[in-house]
Amino acid sequence: MGKITQHQTPTIYTSNTKLPQNVKIIEAYERSVEEYFYVKNPHIKKGSHKNIKNIIQEFKIDHIWIYYPWLNTAVHTVTEDVYYTLRTARNRNVITEKEQQNFRNLKLGIVGLSVGSNALSSLVYLGGPKYYRIADFDSIEITNLNRIQANLLDVGENKAVVAAHRTWEIDPFAQIDIWDKGIRLENLEKFIAEDKLDFFVDTMDNLFLKIKAREICRKNKIPVLMITENGDSTILDIERYDLEPMRPLFHGRIQEGDFENAHKFTQKEWLSLAVKIVDASLLTEEMQDSILVLGKDIAGVPQIATSVSIGASALAFAVRRISNGYLMPSGRYKVSLEDQLIPNYKTTKEKLWREKKTKKFLSFFPSLNDS
Repeated sequence: MGKITQHQTPTIYTSNTKLPQNVKIIEAYERSVEEYFYVKNPHIKKGSHKNIKNIIQEFKIDHIWIYYPWLNTAVHTVTEDVYYTLRTARNRNVITEKEQQNFRNLKLGIVGLSVGSNALSSLVYLGGPKYYRIADFDSIEITNLNRIQANLLDVGENKAVVAAHRTWEIDPFAQIDIWDKGIRLENLEKFIAEDKLDFFVDTMDNLFLKIKAREICRKNKIPVLMITENGDSTILDIERYDLEPMRPLFHGRIQEGDFENAHKFTQKEWLSLAVKIVDASLLTEEMQDSILVLGKDIAGVPQIATSVSIGASALAFAVRRISNGYLMPSGRYKVSLEDQLIPNYKTTKEKLWREKKTKKFLSFFPSLNDS
């Protein structure tokens, strides 16, 4: 499975005498206790209490050191319960305490840590699931740095490992099961169903595995969420197999026979099926144009930071709602900057122009014209 090795995970110590020598120390304990005092006493103006020693004595908060081996750095700070209270204090009451706890108790899996790193980041910043299972065999390249939660120092490192490090630097108490060898058909069911996930997030490129993952999730009544980049906008797919165990895959946009040999598809066949799944009418003009020159003028499907960030935010919002029992039905949701910010985008003239362009785009995929 390729789990991350112990020396690469953060270690929590109760005494600084156990820390490695020559480690950099970041002192965050006293200011954390002071911040906790004001969070617990919102009627008191911040900064008005002058004696931090009295506050520490009043609360009797234990302290710990969190050691990050990949940074050779230890942070002196508060224990998990206090830390989590501080980290989510500014969420209230957009997210209530009860909602926050329901969100925290989830087990969530993500396959594909390029776009998926942004989904993970949004969930983590919101104080979301404590348990994650993440998978990616690939390493970070400079071409990823237009959208992935990484930097130049991470080039050559495994995407899942880097995503885990970024997560632990925000939430050192997160439990992360890392599959740095990626997902194959042979281990896909184990990833999803063993110690059953509450949510499966699909941000992978492999169409065959996308299909098989949904079959497994449907069998185990696990909801699937998928982000599709779409120019400056995004498409969020929600498939509530937890509520609809007989629901057709991809909202019924493909039939069983469409993907029997998906693992053997040529690039043209792959594109045809991908366009059929996504629905060409939802694609922006730029995405349609890009798909037509894929493998000719450009090496990969465009994925830009604005689209990925919007998708990650929409996905985290949906997970939060579902985890708290709010209405969040299956469906395809287009979150469009073009629609909201471009003047005249919704006019009849512009709509007719886009419909005409989509019809021309589909003419390059004859197999879709009868579907």
